[in-house]
Amino acid sequence: MIIDNELLNKLAYLCRLELPPHERDTMLHDLNAMVEWVEQLDELNVDNSIALEEASILEPASLRSDVVLNLLSHKQALALAPSSDSNYFRVPSVKGISTTELPEPS
Repeated sequence: MIIDNELLNKLAYLCRLELPPHERDTMLHDLNAMVEWVEQLDELNVDNSIALEEASILEPASLRSDVVLNLLSHKQALALAPSSDSNYFRVPSVKGISTTELPEPS
């Protein structure tokens, strides 16, 4: 499958993208490279019998059981945080928005 300008226009429309003319060639090249890579996956042998044979090598007894260790209480965890208030961890703002700028939930 080759992605041409017509298909790129349809994809851009569906994705609500505005592609400037100077970026179209790069986008076409990148999309075609991705499609080529995915098409290479068709060449792989994905016969389930091989995978099932290899999966049977592991026995459940060889896996460790999950054991919870070193539990921290809520208060202890907050004490270890660089910044916290009475109940929550305080973290830096994301994308330049501080929590004081966010609207109050209604």
